[in-house]
Amino acid sequence: MKVIQVVTDGRYTHHGIGYTQHDGYQGTSDNRLAIKTAILYEMRYINTGEKYQVSVNDKNDGTVHVKS
Repeated sequence: MKVIQVVTDGRYTHHGIGYTQHDGYQGTSDNRLAIKTAILYEMRYINTGEKYQVSVNDKNDGTVHVKS
């Protein structure tokens, strides 16, 4: 399952995709990027039929299933 991870400190927004199967992670940092924009940016890597989680500042609200 993929986890969209977004962490912000007010100046920089670090965002990326984490994988719970093997604890891999790939991310990037942007200057003053909005949290919603960072999530939308990472949604490009979620495919139809996949389950994923969104974690913002280490708060995870559960699993979401992408339907068609």
